[in-house]
Amino acid sequence: MRLRHAIALALLVAFPMRASELPDLGESARASFSEAQEARLGREIMQQIRASRDYLDDAEITDYLNAVGDRLAASSPSPYRHFEFFVVRDPTINAFALPGGYIGVHTGLISAARNESELAAVLAHEIAHVTQNHIARMVDAQKVSGLASLAALAIAILAARSNSQVSQAAVTMAGAMNVQSQLDFSRDHEREADRVGLQTLVQAGYSAAGMPSFFERLQAQGRLMETGAPAYLRTHPLTYQRIADMQNRVADMPYRQHQDSLEFRLVRARVWAEEGDAARALRSFEARAIDEADDVATWYGLALAALRAGQPGRAGQAVQRLDALDARSPMVAALAMEVEQALGQVDRALVRGKTALGRYSAHRPLVYTYTRTLLDANRPVEALRFVDEQLLTWPEEPVLYALKARAHSDLGQRLDAHLAQAEAHVRQGAVGAAIEQLQLAVRSGSGDFHKLSIAEARLRELRAIQQREAGRR
Repeated sequence: MRLRHAIALALLVAFPMRASELPDLGESARASFSEAQEARLGREIMQQIRASRDYLDDAEITDYLNAVGDRLAASSPSPYRHFEFFVVRDPTINAFALPGGYIGVHTGLISAARNESELAAVLAHEIAHVTQNHIARMVDAQKVSGLASLAALAIAILAARSNSQVSQAAVTMAGAMNVQSQLDFSRDHEREADRVGLQTLVQAGYSAAGMPSFFERLQAQGRLMETGAPAYLRTHPLTYQRIADMQNRVADMPYRQHQDSLEFRLVRARVWAEEGDAARALRSFEARAIDEADDVATWYGLALAALRAGQPGRAGQAVQRLDALDARSPMVAALAMEVEQALGQVDRALVRGKTALGRYSAHRPLVYTYTRTLLDANRPVEALRFVDEQLLTWPEEPVLYALKARAHSDLGQRLDAHLAQAEAHVRQGAVGAAIEQLQLAVRSGSGDFHKLSIAEARLRELRAIQQREAGRR
């Protein structure tokens, strides 16, 4: 199932701004669609998205987006709300929010952002749709309940914005509900998301100018494109009045310049390096390196593009340049480890990783890279010990459990491998997949009585959870 069809289980939300006289719509939402229901629906949708090939499982980009998103959410009207930001491999300029605070960002949006404040502006707007309960209000207006009906309504709302044939099928799935009046957020919803989003953006320390500047460029781009407006404008309708509102609001604010973080520039270079043809991406960075010889992000992107193009030697030269520039970043260290491993310099990669972890022990992608390097070096005992130490800090991290499963598998410990993989699935909301792993663990014929008892007890627990969830639908 491709992600755009999985996202058809989502409520795609919009973007835009102003009007001091607007009522606070977020206060009166939860009549029949509770936060618990919204969270369950969000988890159901995310299971489908994570299984899609368009879901980009890139720890560096995901961690960066969540760092920016957490900073914004902490400055939002509802800092207690759950948010999780994820990446979609799609060159179109777009972003969307799902029930439960899940916010997806297309790689095309990251690529198109000229500065960090523009990207943060998009996230702030999407966060505002969640904190102001706009999704809940739309669902509540339809008076539906149960995950099946809610998901069907979500399909209808999204599909009508993108594909009329899919929309008709979705309406049929929804039991011919009258959703036409709910296919778009109201003007008040959009303007409130603009107003609240802009406030969040500024309070989080970003430049307010990022919001109108990005929309102005999108609108100009839409007028020039022969194939139609950018995806964001099709799913997030933007008017001249709303742009004017944003410009007027920003003009009344004190000027604040926000300097782009190195992480933003590295993440954008990471996206650029993965775009289109590998050889063309490498040539693009080679050209940039001529004019930007001292830019860390350029050499970072060049190393990535060279790896992707199957030229580890050129990637190694780029890493040498990064070392000469004294590029102190956990992202750079993790990439350098990957390059050195590709060059067969595994011991050197591990030394680099150990040094980097002394500086950046809280950077999860670096932890993942170091563990994978240990496993690739056929050192599963060390990898297992290291992962167990990290799980003391991040006990809910699915990637660590997946790496633990691989280490156990390399050691021939089948029951332990299935147990660890089951916990990875649980932390991704995939209870069914976790149950399958536990069934394999019980039938594996390995492990002692104590571990077998643990597997059987966990299996009973997850089956009970699965039954309860089925009863709510």
